Parts: sequence; C-alpha cells; structure tokens
Amino acid sequence: MATELDAVRERVAALLMDTSYGEWSTDDLDAAIRLALDELSVSLPPLADTTVDAVDKQREYDLSVVDGLVDVIEVWYPYDADDEDYAKAHPVSFRMLDRLTLYLECGDDPDAEYDIRIFYSTRHTLEGLDSATETTLRGDEKAALVIGAAGYAAIAKARGLMNQVTIGADVPRTLQQWGEQRLAECGRRLEALAEVKVAGTDARVGPWE
Repeated sequence: MATELDAVRERVAALLMDTSYGEWSTDDLDAAIRLALDELSVSLPPLADTTVDAVDKQREYDLSVVDGLVDVIEVWYPYDADDEDYAKAHPVSFRMLDRLTLYLECGDDPDAEYDIRIFYSTRHTLEGLDSATETTLRGDEKAALVIGAAGYAAIAKARGLMNQVTIGADVPRTLQQWGEQRLAECGRRLEALAEVKVAGTDARVGPWE
C-alpha cells in the first residue's frame, strides 16, 4: 500500500525531472525529505497538549513521559477538565531546569487534587518515513516540504559531482544554484505560513482559551 512518503518522494523526483530514479535513488530522496522535514519542524512545529498529575507540594516534574516533546510553550495550573472553572485557562509561570524537567513557579504549592496541563511543540512526521504511522503536515506544508527536499537533493548531488573529473564544472555549479533557489523558495513559503500561524488561524490543537 502506498504511503505519504511514496507520494512525496514521487513529487520530489518529478520536480528534479528524475521520475525513473536514475540520478537520485529512493534513499537519496528520503535523506533529502528528512532534512526538509526537520526544517519544517523548526519553523512550523506541530502543537500538542497533555496533562500531568500534580503531586502535593512538588514543583519539579519529569516530562520524559511526554512523547515527542520538543519545547514547552505554556502551562496551566490548577487544571481539572471536569470542573468548569478549572477547565478554563490558568496559565502559570514555569521554567525548564533541563530539556525534560519542568519547574512550576506558581504562588501556592501544587495540590494533588488538580492536574497540570502542558502545551508543547513536537516534531512533524510523514507516514512511511522512519516508521511513522501518521502525517502531521497540511497540504501547503507538504508543498514546502517537496520544494525543500528537492533543493537538498540537488545540492547533495552537486557536491558529489564536483569530485568527478569527467563532469564539466558548470554542471555541479548549475545544480548547486538550482538547489539553493529551491531552498530559498521553501524558506519564503515557511515564513508566509508562520505569519498565518501567528495570526491565529492554526487550529490543529484547538483553541487555547
């Protein structure tokens, strides 16, 4: 069964005008897609949220149990999904003692009666790539992914050709320039998408009241 990776790989190969995979192997393209996906994860990280049980008088919490966590964005405490008042936004100050240790700077000591709701960024996934079973990208983000991956693939090929004495100097140079242009185009698209996200139109997690 075809995966999202197969579809994206085909689009990248088409942009490179190599649909027969004669110049770039599927492994080459997957490596380029991986680099572009990392770029999207930095520029447009997907958002998620989870809850952690509060512990009486405990302010430090190990977040290693939170799957895929990259950065903590906001923390609500006290939180109780079943209580109308405490289900509303109660943002509190916090700091990260290290990448996975949250420290609450709320006024009162935590109470085990409540939860801690954590909003965080994670990494994008593409179904079929590195055992991922789902895709977190929207259509416009996939388009940026294809362009970025094509750019990375072209630059990698150009660097490889530079060591082949039978290839004219203009070939790798032209390929390098084409790849850099695609990466610049990808960057512009990501900037535009980031502006839309800041404007509040990204609702993948739902409204943060």
